Amino acid sequence: MSQICIPIPDLHTHPSVSLEVTIGEETHVMNYRVESLPWENDLRPTERIDRLRDFLKDYDSTWELVQIGPPDGGIISVTFRQHEPVRVGRES
Repeated sequence: MSQICIPIPDLHTHPSVSLEVTIGEETHVMNYRVESLPWENDLRPTERIDRLRDFLKDYDSTWELVQIGPPDGGIISVTFRQHEPVRVGRES
């Protein structure tokens, strides 16, 4: 899947994003979710990774992992996308 980068404001308040994308004549709705996880500096790196793995292994299987962001202010952001985009219809 090709990628583009779109700035989205204030994902801490609203962690879900729905984008309508038209490719050629087909329009799809792509759903994304951003989760923020604590990334405690007082833990060993292996402990932090184990916590992230535990979070990911139990995550809703209808969502796929897209990106794990860098640590920022004691948290990391994890972005998911719904597996199948919703086809809306054809443009006229």
